[in-house]
Amino acid sequence: MVCSLMVWIAFWTLLLISVSVNNVSTATLSPMPPFSAMFVFGDSLVDNGNNNYLASFAKANYVPYGIDTSWGPTGRFSNGKMLVDLLGELFGHPYLPSFAAAQIQGRNITWGVNYASAAAGILDETGRNLGARITFNQQVQNFQTTVTQLKTTMDDMNLSQYLAKSLAIVNHGSNDYINNYLLSGLYSSSFLYDPKTYADILIRQYKTQIQRLHDLGLRKFLLAGVGPLGCIPNQISKGLFPSGMCVDDVNAMVGIFNDRLRSLVDELNTQYSGSSIFVYGNTYAALTQIIQDPIAYGFVVTGRACCGVGSFQGRISCLPYSIPCRNRDQYVFWDVFHPSEAVNKILAQRAFNGSSSDCYPVNVSQMALLF
Repeated sequence: MVCSLMVWIAFWTLLLISVSVNNVSTATLSPMPPFSAMFVFGDSLVDNGNNNYLASFAKANYVPYGIDTSWGPTGRFSNGKMLVDLLGELFGHPYLPSFAAAQIQGRNITWGVNYASAAAGILDETGRNLGARITFNQQVQNFQTTVTQLKTTMDDMNLSQYLAKSLAIVNHGSNDYINNYLLSGLYSSSFLYDPKTYADILIRQYKTQIQRLHDLGLRKFLLAGVGPLGCIPNQISKGLFPSGMCVDDVNAMVGIFNDRLRSLVDELNTQYSGSSIFVYGNTYAALTQIIQDPIAYGFVVTGRACCGVGSFQGRISCLPYSIPCRNRDQYVFWDVFHPSEAVNKILAQRAFNGSSSDCYPVNVSQMALLF
C-alpha cells in the first residue's frame, strides 16, 4: 500500500507545474514589533516551503493547498495560513522566507527564517519513509548558517541583542510518532522501547538541540507540545476503534511526551533564570477543547478531513487537483494530518494572549516584555 501510494503521488507530481514558493504578500507591520525576528523550527505544521526543494513525498506545493489564500500553493500544508503566519501577523512581522528560498533566491532574512521541514522529527531517522527531509539536527545547523550570514550585516554586540530579542518557535515531535513509533512495519522503535522510554529518548535529543540554539544566541523560546494525534483523520481512519472516535492509546503516548516537555520548560527556566525564557505551548489541550466542543468554536466536522481519500478522508492525504470540501471553515482538519486555517487562527490567538493553561508560564505577548 505504501509503495503504491508513493508511486501514485510521484506520478501526479511529475504532471504538475507548481508555483514557486514563498512569494507571498507581506503582513502589515506594526510601528515597533516586539521581537527583532522570528526563527521557526519544526515539521509540516509550520513548513512554509522548504520541502519544495527536496526529493520528498511530503510536499504541498500544488492545488488545492493554499486554496483560501491570494498566493495559492506555496508548500504550506493548509488551505490557508499556518499558525506561525498568523502569530507573526498578531505582532506585526512579515511572512518569513523558508531557509531554502533565502539561500537559493537571496530572500531578506532580517525578520527571520523558517527552517521547518515536512516529515522531519526530533530523531534523524524519523520520516525517512517519505524521502528527504531536514531533520531537527540539520535545522539547527541551518540556523548557524544564518547567524554566520547575519554577522556580515551587524557587529557582535548588535547581533547578540538582535538574537536575544528574537522569538524561536519549535514545533517538533508529531512525526516521531506518526512517521516512526506508530509505523511498526517500517521502524523498530515501538519494539525496542515502551512509550515512556521512547518519550525520554525524544526529550533528551530535543533538549540537546534547544541548548545548541541557546548557545548560538537565542533567548526566547516557544516550545509547542504535540497535539492529540489520536484524533487526526489519519488515525481515526484506521478503523481499529469505534467509528469516528479518537484513538486513546495514541493520545496517551503523546501525553507522556508533552508532560516531559513541560518539565523540560521548568528545568530550562531554572537553569537560565533571569536571562532566557522558555514557554510550553499547550497545543494538545487547545485542540482537544475544539474537538470535544466544536460548536462552541464554530466547527461542525471534527474527525473527517476536508481534503483526503478513504474512510473519514483520512487514508490518503490531499492529492493534486483534488476537490476539497466547500465549507472549510467548519472543518477542524484540512487534510489527514493538518488542522484548517480556522483552527490555526484560534491556536495563534491563544498562543499570543492566552492563559497559563494555553502557554506556560507566560504567553507570547508577555514573553515579548521580558528581558
